Amino acid sequence: LNLHIYICGMSKKWIWLPDWASDLSLWEDDLTDADASADHVFVPYETMAANLGNVYAIDGMPKAETVVGWGLGALLLMCAQSKRPKSQKWILLSPFADFCDEDGPWNSENILFKAREMHGSKNVALDAFKDQFGEEFSDWPDEWLEAAQKMDPDCLAEGLRFMVQNRIDRVIENGDDIQVLYGRMDQDVTPAMTLKLKEFLPKATFKERPKSGHWPPMMLF
Repeated sequence: LNLHIYICGMSKKWIWLPDWASDLSLWEDDLTDADASADHVFVPYETMAANLGNVYAIDGMPKAETVVGWGLGALLLMCAQSKRPKSQKWILLSPFADFCDEDGPWNSENILFKAREMHGSKNVALDAFKDQFGEEFSDWPDEWLEAAQKMDPDCLAEGLRFMVQNRIDRVIENGDDIQVLYGRMDQDVTPAMTLKLKEFLPKATFKERPKSGHWPPMMLF
């Protein structure tokens, strides 16, 4: 019994940070295959949105062995890089230095407009983001939209404003053990946007997934 308690207490812990307006737990069965022996925690978008200023205030973050950040989740990790434990591994999915980059589909004006739209025409604004994902062979965009439509409009608006107001413009210190995965067919965070991070993540490993769009199950496997 004591040995069992010890082993359970020592199990590896993964924390998953979602992209804007996203619920990674929708694909839990697929994503946990990344390490079937670990304890996986999928942070709800609303919880992440309540900690935009310090993602390491989320319960369990400082002690996690691996943190996966997707899109906005990846940006929050990089913004909080000074709080990252030295032994913690990062996996960044579709990360970007600047969401309003000229190589992407959005600029600050239309993102701030979408943030305002969240309070009056949320579903219209969300449809615009779904359209940007492009044609996908799976049901993932529809699942994403259904989950996003249930989210608090204030949390959605705050996330958009954060992406406009924050960007990575300096080298990330403590940059070891970082893996960057991105999809060649990603139309929301284009490969060009992700590759600009090479300047700020010189020690990271970058891997392109030729058949992947924006969705984590395709990027990870």
